[in-house]
Amino acid sequence: MKKIYSIAIALIAITATSYGQAVRDRNVIPLAVNLNQVLRMSITDGGNIEFTFNSIEDYRSGLSGDAGTSGSANPATSDPMYVSNFIIASSTRWELSYGSEQATFIGTDNPANLLTLDNVGFTLVSNGIHTFGTELTSAPTVDGTEVSALEQFPVVLITDNGDPLSSAGDVLDNDFTIIWRAGTAEVGAAPATMNPVVLLEQNPSPIPDRYVTSVLFELAAL
Repeated sequence: MKKIYSIAIALIAITATSYGQAVRDRNVIPLAVNLNQVLRMSITDGGNIEFTFNSIEDYRSGLSGDAGTSGSANPATSDPMYVSNFIIASSTRWELSYGSEQATFIGTDNPANLLTLDNVGFTLVSNGIHTFGTELTSAPTVDGTEVSALEQFPVVLITDNGDPLSSAGDVLDNDFTIIWRAGTAEVGAAPATMNPVVLLEQNPSPIPDRYVTSVLFELAAL
């Protein structure tokens, strides 16, 4: 009887040990987040601007897309012939540089004929949720309040105010209008001012020709 009793105790101990062990199973689902940078500028209209001087009044007063006074451009009342619109979509802070590809306008009939860049100027308007003086800043146009002369590339046209979230956004946030003018001799407080002498009174007088340049725009992440 003593031997049988010992075996029974051993079986009870084994059974208790078996019930005490937890049963586990493990699986893995790989999870990743891909943040692809979005950085895109689109010129929606006004991708080709041409000023044609046909009369003495044109030479005396210049040609402008701005129906308002200097520094108070209104896209709604502007002449669409001299207006460029562009939008920016960016997932990060951004900076937009611009400028003429050449140091001067160059004649197409005679490349020796040159016209200084400061005979052309522009105002800049923010139409989107992001505005100058809050999220954005534009040094050449004094935050959109002054006429700036065209300069040679690269010049920072628009940047943000330093806030990490200030300029990132979609096309509703970043929507802009450039209103061009030529020969208007508008001199204000902008860092680069237009030629103060109208075309009719410049000495020497500009040689008749078709003067051209390409204005470059470069969008970069900050």
